[in-house]
Amino acid sequence: MAQYSRPDNDQSAGNWTPSSGSDLFAMIDEASTDDSDYVSVQDQMTGATETFKVDLGAVTDPVSSSNHKVTVRAKDSVGYGTVAFIVKLLQGGSTIATINSFTLTGSASNHTYTLSGTEADNITNYSNLLLEVSAQDSMGSGTTTTVYQAFFECPDAPAPSDDGISRIAYSPARSAASSAAFNATQRIR
Repeated sequence: MAQYSRPDNDQSAGNWTPSSGSDLFAMIDEASTDDSDYVSVQDQMTGATETFKVDLGAVTDPVSSSNHKVTVRAKDSVGYGTVAFIVKLLQGGSTIATINSFTLTGSASNHTYTLSGTEADNITNYSNLLLEVSAQDSMGSGTTTTVYQAFFECPDAPAPSDDGISRIAYSPARSAASSAAFNATQRIR
């Protein structure tokens, strides 16, 4: 199984706008893909980098460095891969991973990055993770970049270990029966 950490608060919006309401995180936090709500930004033909940042919900430390993933569902309006699309997984102010391998197209698609063991091991607080998303159209063609969904995934936390100590639950009925049996044994002697 896996744990999913989804956006739950806006840190900064920059020039990104939600398709409805005022919160970016609420547009990209769904568990199932829903392209009817999203956040977007249009390049102002200056080549400026447009960035937003959202907090991620807390998950429990999986005590493992495998299968840590960041997934973003996004597209650009031009579809030529001209947008430099960069996603960062942060812990507080520290960068855990910088992902610049996502090439956007004209159709919404999922882009997933699997963290290296070293990147995953650098996470020390799974309740203080953030995603930072940036888009830059270096061609200055007025491209609109749209993000539909974003989340962090990691393995489930391990079950508590058995320390080998047997525990017997206290039961008043068992205690009374045990006392009665002990008293009966003592009277027989």
